[in-house]
Amino acid sequence: MTHQENLTRLIAALETSADVRASVSDAPGSAVFTGSGDSLSSALLAQAYGHRAMSSGDITFMGRLPVGVETVVGISHSGTSGATVQALRLARSAGARTIAITSNSDSPLAEAADEVQVVPSLHVEEAVPVAGHLMLGLGVAAVCGADVDGATSALASRLRDLTSLVEETVEGLPAEAPVSISLLSLPDLRGAADFWMLKLIEATGLAVRSVPLEESGHVDYFLGPQPHLAVQLLGAYSRFRFDRLAAALEHTGQTVQQVAFPQQAGEAGIDAVLTELGGAVVGTVVAEAAAGRWGRPPFRGGAVNMDAAHIKLDAQAIS
Repeated sequence: MTHQENLTRLIAALETSADVRASVSDAPGSAVFTGSGDSLSSALLAQAYGHRAMSSGDITFMGRLPVGVETVVGISHSGTSGATVQALRLARSAGARTIAITSNSDSPLAEAADEVQVVPSLHVEEAVPVAGHLMLGLGVAAVCGADVDGATSALASRLRDLTSLVEETVEGLPAEAPVSISLLSLPDLRGAADFWMLKLIEATGLAVRSVPLEESGHVDYFLGPQPHLAVQLLGAYSRFRFDRLAAALEHTGQTVQQVAFPQQAGEAGIDAVLTELGGAVVGTVVAEAAAGRWGRPPFRGGAVNMDAAHIKLDAQAIS
C-alpha cells in the first residue's frame, strides 16, 4: 500500500467516525497530562490549554506527583499501559482528582480514574500507527474544555489540505538514509515533532530526536561528518531564524529539509490541537515513505519483539 493510499484511508476513517463527546464534568485545574510513547505525544497537546505534560514513568517510578498538581489525566488508547495505570493509582491514593482518556471504558486505566473520557477507535489498517493518537488528542481537547463537535471531520478536511505538503516532503527526502535525524521545532509544533520522532524511529530504525529550534543551533552544528538530516517543522513564527540556522547547518555538510505548515499566528485551543494532529499525520506518512525509499522496513522488518512485555509492570498485573 502506498503512502498516498494510507493517507486516503485515514481521511475516510475520520470522515465516517463518530465525534469525541465530552464526558468530564469540569475542565481540570492545575493538571498534569501523562502517558507513554504515542500517548505522551497526546499529552503534550494539553500544553495548548496551559497544562503540563510528562511521561507517566516520571510519576510512577519517582513515586510522587509534581508540586501543585490537583488533577492527573492518564492517557492510553488500550487503557493497559502499565506506568500510566500506576500513575493514576498513585494520584488517587494521594487525593488528587484522576481522569482517564482511553478507548476502553472497561480497562484498568478507567478503573483507576474518577472520571473517564472515552474516545472512539478509528477502524483503519495501518503499518505505522497514528489513528489512536488522533482520537486521544481530541480527547485531550475535550477534557480541557474545548468544543470538539465536528472536530473529526474538521481534522479530515485539514488532512486533505495537507496532501500536497506530504508529496513535497516525500519528494524532498534524501535518496539515501542518513545516520541520524533531528526534528527542529518551536512550541507551536512541538507535539507534532515529538510524534514525527517516534514514527521515524519505528519506521526506519534510525536514531532520531526532537529538539527545540534554538537548542539545535547550539548542538547540531557540531554533528558529523556522517550524514545527518535536520527536518525543520515551520509554522507561523520566526521563519528568519529557521532559515538562518538552515544555512549554518548546511555549511557544516548537513542536509536540511524544511516542512512548512499552513498556520495562523496566535492559534490556540482546538485550532492549535488540529494543527498539531495534522502535523503528526504528515510525519507518520512521510516516515513510512522514508522507510520504503531507504530500504528499512518498519519495526526493523519485524525483527523487533512487539509483545510490549517490557512496558507492563510485573508488580501489578495489567490485562
